[in-house]
Amino acid sequence: MGPIANRKFTVSAPGRVCLFGEHQDYLGMPSIVMAINLRCRIEIEERDDRLVCWSSPKLGPEYSGQIDLDDLHNLEPTLPNGEQNHKLSALILAERRGELPLKGWNATIDSDIPVKAGCSSSSALLVAWIAGMQRLSGHLTSSKELADLAFEAEVTYFDAPGGNMDQIACAVGGPLRVDPSEALGYKELSSIDFDFVLGDSNAPKDTMGILRRCKFDRLDILEENGGVWDTINTGKLSPEDAEKVLGTIRNRDLEVEAAEMLVSGDFSAEVIGEMMNEHHSILRDVLKISTDRIEAMCSGALEAGAVGAKIFGSGGGGCMIALVPRNGGESDSATISKVMKAIENVDGAIAHHVRSEPGVCWGENSVNNPVVILAAGASSRMKKVEGVASEVAQEVVSRPKAMLRVGEGGVPFLDLLIRRIKSEGSTDVVVVINEKDTVTEPYFKMNPVEGVRVSFVVQTIPENRIKPLGTAEAVQVALEQNLHLNGHSIVVCNGDNMPPESSFAEIFKEECAMLAYDASKLGLPDDRVSAFAVVSIDEAGCILDIIEKPTKEEIEKYTQEDGVVRVSMNTFRMPYSEMIEAVKNCPMSEVRNERELPVAVGLWVKSGGIMKAIPFAGEFLDLTHPSDFEFVLNKLQ
Repeated sequence: MGPIANRKFTVSAPGRVCLFGEHQDYLGMPSIVMAINLRCRIEIEERDDRLVCWSSPKLGPEYSGQIDLDDLHNLEPTLPNGEQNHKLSALILAERRGELPLKGWNATIDSDIPVKAGCSSSSALLVAWIAGMQRLSGHLTSSKELADLAFEAEVTYFDAPGGNMDQIACAVGGPLRVDPSEALGYKELSSIDFDFVLGDSNAPKDTMGILRRCKFDRLDILEENGGVWDTINTGKLSPEDAEKVLGTIRNRDLEVEAAEMLVSGDFSAEVIGEMMNEHHSILRDVLKISTDRIEAMCSGALEAGAVGAKIFGSGGGGCMIALVPRNGGESDSATISKVMKAIENVDGAIAHHVRSEPGVCWGENSVNNPVVILAAGASSRMKKVEGVASEVAQEVVSRPKAMLRVGEGGVPFLDLLIRRIKSEGSTDVVVVINEKDTVTEPYFKMNPVEGVRVSFVVQTIPENRIKPLGTAEAVQVALEQNLHLNGHSIVVCNGDNMPPESSFAEIFKEECAMLAYDASKLGLPDDRVSAFAVVSIDEAGCILDIIEKPTKEEIEKYTQEDGVVRVSMNTFRMPYSEMIEAVKNCPMSEVRNERELPVAVGLWVKSGGIMKAIPFAGEFLDLTHPSDFEFVLNKLQ
C-alpha cells in the first residue's frame, strides 16, 4: 500500500452579537446572544513534521508564526507586552489532556468578522483552531464541550476577566440565551423574526481595561455589601456606586423580560427595540463604555428607521447593532438600506446586514468554491423526439439529458461541465440526480474527474407524482446532505447548460451574486427568452426582481437602459445559511406545481437579501429540446 496523503480540510466558526445582558455574563447572569453570518475560516493542511505554522493573507505577513509541538513546555503564552497567545494555550492544554495531534499542520486563516471590535473574532478563531486540532487528533467533542475548551484556553488559563458567552455563541451558534442555571449553560431560542444591521466603528478599544473596570469594580461592591444585588442598600453607597448597582439590576431585568418575550413569541419589534435602547443608555451612562462615534451610529440608525440600537462587546469602540422590523414577516429592504447608509455616513464606519448563523463547522476536506449541479429534472421536453434523426432519438430517450454524449469520444455533457467548473476554480461538486437515474453516478465512479471531488444526492419523487418537487427542493436536499459546506458560499447551476467561459471564475469572486446574461448574446432562438427568467437590476447593480416566464410586455419593461435584456440561467451564488433559508421558504408554484429556485431567490431578494448582478455575455449551450442535441454535438466535437 502506498503512503497515506496528508489531510486537508477547512474548519470555521461564526462571530456573534449580544442583544441583552451585555457586561452581565461574567457576573453569573444570563445574556441573549446571536451567532452571525460573518465567519472565521481556517484551512488546515497536515504536515510531515511537528511544526504548526499559521498565516493570514488578509491580515498580512506580520500575522504569521510557527510552534514546534515538541517544544511546548519551553514556550510562554503570555508575551512581554501582555498579549496572550490563545493558539499556544490551546496546544498546551491539549497536550495535558493527551489530545495533541501527532503531526503538525499549516493553518491559513481568513475571516469576515471585524477584528478587535466586540464581535468575538478572537473566540471564533480559537473555536475554529481547536476544531481543527480535534479533527487532526480524532478527539471530537460536542459543540458545547468545544466551547468549554475554548473558554479554558482563552479565559481560565490566563485568569482573565470574562464569561463564557462568546465561546458558547461561536461554538453552538444560532440565537441563544446563555444561562449558567441551564444544564448545558444555554437555552436555544426560536428564530428571531427581525432584521439586524451591524455597524463597525473601526475605532480601537481597550478590551481588557474596560472588562477589569466593569467587572471587578462591581464585584467589589457586591462582595462588600452582602453578595446579593437586590438587598444592597444603595443609600449607603456613593452616588457612582449606587448607580452601578441600580444599572446592573435593571440590565438584568431587561434581559429577563426580553428572554420571556422571545421564548413565548409574544412581542413586537418596537417593544424589543425600546428595551435595546434602554439597555444601551445604561451601558453608555452607567458603565460608560460608549463613544461619540458609536453614539452617532446609533442615532443615525434610529433616525433612518431602526427601532432599537445599542453598543455591544466590551465597548470603548468596536460595534453597535440596530434592529429593523419586518413587514408581514418580510424584510424591509428599503429601511435596511437607509439604516446601513446612515451608519456608514459616520466617518470610518462599515455596515453589515446580519442574520442568525449556525455554530462551529469541523469541516471536511478542503473546499474551494463548491458547486451544486441540478441534474434531476424529468427531461419531459427532451423526450419529445418527433422530427429528429433516429440516432438522436435513441440517445435522448435512453439517457438523462445531462449525460448525453456530446464530447469527442462520446464524453457526456455533464463531464465536460464539471471539467469547466474545475478549471475555473472549484474543488467540490455536488450533483443532484433523479431516483430513476442509473447512468450518472456509475459513469463518474468509472471515470473520475481528476482534481475535483464529485458527490451525488438523490432527489426522490413523492408518492402520487411523476417527477420531483422542483429545483428549490433539489438545492435543499443537496445542502441538507452536505453540512460540511456550511460556512461557504455555494454556486448552483443547471446540469443541462454550458455557460460561456469564465462564467464560474467571475461568480466565484463574489459572496452573493447572480450571472445576468445578455439575452441577445446567448446564441439561442429569440423565442427562448420567454422561457427564461428576466431580471430587474437597480442602479447599484443589485437584483431587484426575477420574473419567471415573462410575457413580451414584461420583457420590454425590464429591458435595461442600454437596450439589453438580462436573463437568469439559474446560476446563483449565496452563502450556505442564506441559500438554505431561501429554498426552505419557497412556496409551490401554482403553474408548474413545483418549488422553483428562481422563485426562492426572488422572494429572498424581495425580503431584503442583497444579491449582486454580474453582467455577462457569451454563447450558451443548452440541452432543453431534442434539436439542441445535434447543435451541441456539432459545437463540441
